[in-house]
Amino acid sequence: MTKKPSFPGWDWDDPDALAVLLDDFSEQVAGCGKLEPIASELPRDRADFLELGLTGIEFAAFRTAHPGGLGTDLAALRGPGLTSEPGTLYRVDGDRVFTQLDISEPLPFADGSVDWVYAEHLIEHVTMPVAVGWLREARRVLRPGGVLRITTPDLARYLAGYANDDGFLARHRRRLGMLGFGPPMPARPAFLVNQIFRYYGHQWIYDLDELRHVLTRAGFEAGQVRECAYRQGVRPDVADLDTAFRTDETIYVEADR
Repeated sequence: MTKKPSFPGWDWDDPDALAVLLDDFSEQVAGCGKLEPIASELPRDRADFLELGLTGIEFAAFRTAHPGGLGTDLAALRGPGLTSEPGTLYRVDGDRVFTQLDISEPLPFADGSVDWVYAEHLIEHVTMPVAVGWLREARRVLRPGGVLRITTPDLARYLAGYANDDGFLARHRRRLGMLGFGPPMPARPAFLVNQIFRYYGHQWIYDLDELRHVLTRAGFEAGQVRECAYRQGVRPDVADLDTAFRTDETIYVEADR
């Protein structure tokens, strides 16, 4: 008989107290099998990126699935006997490239350096001013004709699920339970809406209009902002970075440079 995990002191009704426990859970995934410094300096311009075989940047990714992507995250990545530091470029598990970046600061890359920028479930973790600043920087480092693709929890989906009792919240609760952290979440609909605002370090939750607002504030033209479907977009190689685990709650948006 399988023993059920124990979570002493875990109280889903106290998000502030659980923030530390959830941070500890997140740190557990910040590891890799092999971490090797490549260079003490980051690629500066488009020529530097291409020399490394890189065409774009994936934010909030320790190990991007794109063979031509530079993975970045605020948190340090740990390998056997080595922990990443900002400003250094690393090879991860022998076949991907990573550097530690803070999106609240200007990106250390020249204008027009990359063809694409991708971020899955990142923008909701920062305040709106930080989001606008980061999107402005993302637009700057994109070459003309390049594409930004971002995904984030869709506020409209949550509120429709609450108002219509269509089963979305129950399915979402079961999906989150598969992550294995904490005891089962309460099934109360109001709790399941509140958790998207109060847990995981979330700062601001978006629908399509709110995403269009921050993107246009960052300099993208409203007519170049579009909602996409899961793994459907102007660049299939970038859209393929969407992970299947989050499709129930996610809105997918692209903007052209």
